[in-house]
Amino acid sequence: MLSTRPAVGIDVAKNFCFYAAVSPTCTTFLKSFKALNTRQGLLLALEQIKKVEEAFSSQPVIVLESTGHYSQRIVHFFLKQGFEVYHINPLISHSIKNSVVRKVKTDQVDALELAKLPFLQNLRSTPTPKEQIANLKVLARTRCHLIEQRITSKNQLQTAIEQVAPLFPTILNPGSLTALTLVNKFPWPAEWSKKSNRKVIMTMLETLPRRGKALCPAKIRSFAILCSRC
Repeated sequence: MLSTRPAVGIDVAKNFCFYAAVSPTCTTFLKSFKALNTRQGLLLALEQIKKVEEAFSSQPVIVLESTGHYSQRIVHFFLKQGFEVYHINPLISHSIKNSVVRKVKTDQVDALELAKLPFLQNLRSTPTPKEQIANLKVLARTRCHLIEQRITSKNQLQTAIEQVAPLFPTILNPGSLTALTLVNKFPWPAEWSKKSNRKVIMTMLETLPRRGKALCPAKIRSFAILCSRC
């Protein structure tokens, strides 16, 4: 547990943060103040934190809860400034803060309570990540998110198609490029069986992988049957 250094608590929100500082004896030194999560706002907060360091001739530790990508930017900023940062699981901070009944819950109070956590429990400091690894993690998380969105969109599309033409998925994969092109050009089932559209549809079906041209006539017949049942 901390006993010889001051501490700064940061309550992170989307567009701004509240900062508060306590002395090495865990008494309030810097009352909560608000700063935007912009570069200018972070530099303003850094200026106030430097005053804490000058007052006690000791660099304060930084304590904040993990709030996804909102807190990551704050963590990287202070790590680059050379501060020791405790980026903690909210479950840990909540369990400690809830041990003392409070009549109010505000961001200003939370910032001060976070500053006191190192005096109540041993916390593990956050290592300084390599910039390339940090960027790779962001890209990997974004890719996973996009894949989830793609799966959700495909499921929604299949549900919509099945409501109009229940047998469509037995002929084409609703999420395939061929199916998407077909539905985009001919959105109504009645258009799939028209002779005037036959040549265009056959051209689309011939692009199917794995014997597209060989399967094309059978697919056309299947569409005719499908349209008769819609």
